[in-house]
Amino acid sequence: MLKASIFKKNMYKRVLFFYAIIFVFTNSAFPATVFNVNEQCLKAQKLIFELKFDEAEKILQSEGQLNKENIAVPWLSESILFLKLFISEDAELYEKSNKNWSNLISQTEEYSFNNAWYRHILSDMFIHRALIRFKFNENFSAANDIQTAFKYLKENKKMFPSFLADNKNYGLLCCVFSSVPSKYQWLAKMIGFEGDMQTGLKEIELYLKSDQTYKEHACMRLEATFIYGMIQHHLNKNSSIAWSTIEPLTRNFKSHLLQNYMRAVIAGYNGMNDDMIDVLKSKPPYQNAYPFYYMDFMLGLAKMRRLDADADLYFKIFTVKYKGKNYLKCAYRNLSWLCQLKNDDNGAKTYYSLASKKGIAAIEEDKHAQSEAEENIFWPADVLKSRLLFDGKYYVLAMKTIKSIDENKLNHIRFKLEVIYRKARIQHEIGNLDEAIVLYQNVIEEGAKKKYYYAAYSALQIGFIYEKKNKFELAKIYFEKAKKDFTDNKEYTNSIEQKAKAGLKRIGK
Repeated sequence: MLKASIFKKNMYKRVLFFYAIIFVFTNSAFPATVFNVNEQCLKAQKLIFELKFDEAEKILQSEGQLNKENIAVPWLSESILFLKLFISEDAELYEKSNKNWSNLISQTEEYSFNNAWYRHILSDMFIHRALIRFKFNENFSAANDIQTAFKYLKENKKMFPSFLADNKNYGLLCCVFSSVPSKYQWLAKMIGFEGDMQTGLKEIELYLKSDQTYKEHACMRLEATFIYGMIQHHLNKNSSIAWSTIEPLTRNFKSHLLQNYMRAVIAGYNGMNDDMIDVLKSKPPYQNAYPFYYMDFMLGLAKMRRLDADADLYFKIFTVKYKGKNYLKCAYRNLSWLCQLKNDDNGAKTYYSLASKKGIAAIEEDKHAQSEAEENIFWPADVLKSRLLFDGKYYVLAMKTIKSIDENKLNHIRFKLEVIYRKARIQHEIGNLDEAIVLYQNVIEEGAKKKYYYAAYSALQIGFIYEKKNKFELAKIYFEKAKKDFTDNKEYTNSIEQKAKAGLKRIGK
């Protein structure tokens, strides 16, 4: 019995020793996961935000071999993949990258890391992939990605409530889901999330105002600021806040391509068309960075709104160089407009034809361009000039041009509605609100049963005016009207519905 007892004790010791050896070798072979944005990662992150992807990838490949346990490496690597696809919208690149992207996400999920950065990184990755999948009309897969991202964000909220980096993603989802068009209500139901814009804005503000001393937050803060500015403009109707927030963080726009893009976008939204042109003209060359041809489209648009003679050059660069499908119809329609301003009917017909055939009609700008090209409508020069000048916020010139138009000679209902609507918009923008309301009402009466957007947008604008006057019951009537009453309208329907819903949320209705 004694020998048996001694044998058992020795056996237990051997087993314990065996497991101890395994534990030691296992932990030396597979070090614990860390999130470490060291000097090399910081250098790569800076290059990524300058769109210098080749240099960044070399650094990350080297860092990944040296520090396989550093979860910051796949995080930064994935952001390169996302930005390449977001900028280029290249279907061939997307097809080639899809498997690698899924592998990168799967490998990251397999890390054993009970840390807030782990779930933050995964929420980033899933939101990024969802945005790209939406671009390629893979809506159900995109919805699954949003659902997964939201799951990680909720987990982090419970486990690490003081972790503020999540506020960027959580705030974005809160704002976007606060006014989902009916076309995408299934997505909100699938996720089980009803957003709130003010909550979302406060989430992002809390992060932006926090004292984040770690160096990796510099680029993250720039990204969060741009998201915040876009939401302020599109959903909260406050472009001035968008500009005051983005301006201090984009002063290196002459040497930093992404800063240049962000600054130009918000300047344009804020009515600073001349500044937008100056910023885009001073963008750094593409030689050392990933080409961002949509910025050429933006420059063409801003120049067209100023009636610059060389606006067509930038649309042509875009149509030749850009590998995506979105905005092509819009670019060719704009080239047709520029020909119409020069009385070049043959050129205008050619570009209308290209607008009908090229690209895809997925986004609302392209749907509108496709419809117009198929109608083959030729604009009276002064009507088109007044519209373009208005879009560039040159209100005095727009009004001077529109006053020269003899409305009795307009031979198409679109042009008649355009003139009344444009007069209303100018009066609205210069502060003559009562006069603007009367003109908007005229547009509603004339255009309620037409397929054009003017009547629905006029109701929306009256809602904005009454909101500004704090007459919320009247604002509610017109937001609801914009959302529901114009069933014949075929233009910008998602945008109108989203803006009406956002207005109703702002006034608590």
